Amino acid sequence: MRRAKTKRIAMWVFLITAIAGMIAVGCAPPSDGNGNGPTPTEEPQYGGIIRGSVTTDPTGFDDGIAAHYATGSLHLTNEDVWTGEWAKGYAGGYGTDESPWVLASANRLEYKTGALAETVEWTPDLTTITLHIRPGVYWHDKFPTDGRELTAEDVAYSLERQYTSPDAYMYKNYPDACATTTISVVDNTVVLELGDPMEFMNVMTMLDFMCIYPKDALELFGDFTDWRDSIGTGAFILDDYVYGDSLTYVRNDNYWKKNPVGPGEGDQLPYVDEVVTYIVPDVSTQDTLLMTGGIDVLTIFDYERAQAMINTVPELEYTKHFDEGQLAIFFRTDMPDKPYSDERVRWALALAIDNQEILDTVYGGEGLLLNWPIGDFIEYKDAYVPLEELEDVDIEVLPGEFISIADLYGYNLDLAQRLLDAAGYPDGFQDRIVYYNDPTGNFGAQVTMIQAMWADIGVEVELVPKTYNDMATLLYFRTSEDIMASYYSGVGTYMKAINYCTDSMWNISWVDDPECNAAREEMLLAYPDEAAIDAIHKDLMPYLLGKCYAIGLPEGYSYRFWWPWVRNFNGEFSIGYYNVTDYQQYIWIDQDMKEDMGY
Repeated sequence: MRRAKTKRIAMWVFLITAIAGMIAVGCAPPSDGNGNGPTPTEEPQYGGIIRGSVTTDPTGFDDGIAAHYATGSLHLTNEDVWTGEWAKGYAGGYGTDESPWVLASANRLEYKTGALAETVEWTPDLTTITLHIRPGVYWHDKFPTDGRELTAEDVAYSLERQYTSPDAYMYKNYPDACATTTISVVDNTVVLELGDPMEFMNVMTMLDFMCIYPKDALELFGDFTDWRDSIGTGAFILDDYVYGDSLTYVRNDNYWKKNPVGPGEGDQLPYVDEVVTYIVPDVSTQDTLLMTGGIDVLTIFDYERAQAMINTVPELEYTKHFDEGQLAIFFRTDMPDKPYSDERVRWALALAIDNQEILDTVYGGEGLLLNWPIGDFIEYKDAYVPLEELEDVDIEVLPGEFISIADLYGYNLDLAQRLLDAAGYPDGFQDRIVYYNDPTGNFGAQVTMIQAMWADIGVEVELVPKTYNDMATLLYFRTSEDIMASYYSGVGTYMKAINYCTDSMWNISWVDDPECNAAREEMLLAYPDEAAIDAIHKDLMPYLLGKCYAIGLPEGYSYRFWWPWVRNFNGEFSIGYYNVTDYQQYIWIDQDMKEDMGY
């Protein structure tokens, strides 16, 4: 049955205006200092609604024809072969806390567990992967599947489509794997035969990325462009979508998964009746919705917005953490007629950036100076090199003159000017910086500061803002000759080195360095031994960072806020590799607390 149309955002704005004053007069009871008002219960409750917001509409509801990360809350409705293991995180205080699950692309084998495949096996030579399809999983009770059981044929058909459809992410990004892999069904298993074992890493990663769809529905509809055709095995069913307004998901009463840990261990998931996602392009409206209880959870990337939220509504719970999608400066190092083929120019540009000033101005002095090609995340701590470990690693930047690699993240205008002089640019040069004008972040503020700093050494740059889609197009087709101030590939790809190797869209500086290429080959050969890969990656970092192929800019904290009635939640974002929103199946709403707090 189709549900009633979700309230319009215009109505939300009216309600916000009517109740905004309630914050100042304290409609909620005093906090206990941890963001809690009334004493919570520990026993999970069924019922209630989770409300959140995004800034844009989804591009579709089918990752077979659109990029997975642009399809909105796809993992509410559809599932992967395997996924992240909730109990390896905080899990409401009852997990092992090995991963906070705050990254979109946490991608370590040790944290994965079976999803639609009960188990995933592979041969020692990495040429065969066998997926044992989980029994007792049922499609949503919608035409044409009508709640039938998931089959191995469904899984094989979905994977085959990803391997052969020109618009599929797998086909576009991993053509060699697609060309050399065969997929077959044997009883209730799906068998992938890899013609090239070097593609094992790519295939394994994508199995926790590509959603599975019902074969009969795909044959009937062709794709799931129309939201009304959306069918999955996930915890929620897409029940209503109003473009520019909201998406509404209702509980799947025949969901297969149980709560694995805590007071609710063994409970059928999900707990809530509905998930509502409002489409709110204006971030200040998002903030007001959270402040007034109109939404329950919100991520804020901007330091000043986050501080305002903390100071205005102390009842809110929050976590702060380093995130992916941070900003770095990339150059066309492959073009001899560009200044950036000379590492002295790259060093000069790095030394002319006052990173501490950026950190102080944009992030309130809180953050990290070294975050490219990966940041300081608990899951990848053994692959990361802290800045202090680079203080004793020297590079000769001018004849007889040495600096440490750590100095590249400092500020030395005099040396920057002398390096430009030595490279043949005593008066500087002109160029453009194309950058992603992120409405939820502060990329614009950072590149504006860099523009002013580089002017001090005669490097005059024009700033060219781009939308997400325009920036993604430039990266994908690799058509720009300008300096790029861009996000880069998530940390889950660190073992493939695609931020600085191959013709990947993420090798934005067009690096082709034999030493980097050799390290990449070592990591590919070492997989799935992730400890060995971490060691190889860490050993490469001093060399890579010393070459200054890219300038990673300071990284501030991201903040995730939620009301204390949102239980079994600690700021999680993605349980596995780009399984964003998947955490919502574990959340429950303390409805008595919410009522006691006046909402």
